[in-house]
Amino acid sequence: MTEPSRSNSLVRNSELVVAAVYEREVAASLERVWENVYDWEHLPWLHSEAFDAIEILASGDWGWRARIELAGGAKAEIELIANRAGGHYVARTFAGAGAPAEIWTSLDPIADHRTAIRVEFCVQPMPGEALRKLESGYVSLYTLLWDQDEEMMQRRESALRNRQAEIVGRAQPLELGPLDELRSRLPLGFEFAGQRFRIVEWQGELIAHSVECPHRLGPLDACSVTDGELRCPWHGYRFDLHTGRSVDGRSLRLRPAPRVVVDATSRRVRVEDFPQSGM
Repeated sequence: MTEPSRSNSLVRNSELVVAAVYEREVAASLERVWENVYDWEHLPWLHSEAFDAIEILASGDWGWRARIELAGGAKAEIELIANRAGGHYVARTFAGAGAPAEIWTSLDPIADHRTAIRVEFCVQPMPGEALRKLESGYVSLYTLLWDQDEEMMQRRESALRNRQAEIVGRAQPLELGPLDELRSRLPLGFEFAGQRFRIVEWQGELIAHSVECPHRLGPLDACSVTDGELRCPWHGYRFDLHTGRSVDGRSLRLRPAPRVVVDATSRRVRVEDFPQSGM
């Protein structure tokens, strides 16, 4: 499919009516919010309560168009058109469940890390009682979605600041105590050479890995290990626990992690400097 015509892309459909208005402030910068708007990949991962799958059809500075599968099995085609200069965007359902419909969102930066949001949900005319039920559903859903987005944007902002401030280099070995005691604390997060890592046990081996996904710095510090892989909760990117390399066809890899060493005599555990070759 080709890029949509923009001649009427930011003109409201006069046949639709406003079913609900949702307003709030999020503790995130306008830059992070716009980043989130363009980030179609996170929908079925971060917002699994609402989305089951997404297939991108086209994307660019103008926005994106995709086929989506909603939680429950309904399908639709949506198109998001952005006007960054004007501070707003529209998400249109133009085929499938709920079509036609438009969701207009305005963004207003009110501080360095705070953005006001106003969302208008426009649907086909329907009886008043049906509109009231729809209003309640929209407000409830978007409260959840923006709560989740806000947390993701805040964590990304914090990760970006930490990356700017970190000091990377060699570090003295870090003692972690007796093996049996350490096992009772796993998985265990720690800092080493100005970076954050986590130790997990997989098939009897202690392994350290970076807790930041290289895609958008998503959090890997709470994800479980499945079949020797880590899966980012934000976008579903998967990495081999041992090598840190992508296992889903992408050319990405985790930051190298320090070695975990168990002293053969004392059975005490420490982490040592990064491998000099390999990963």
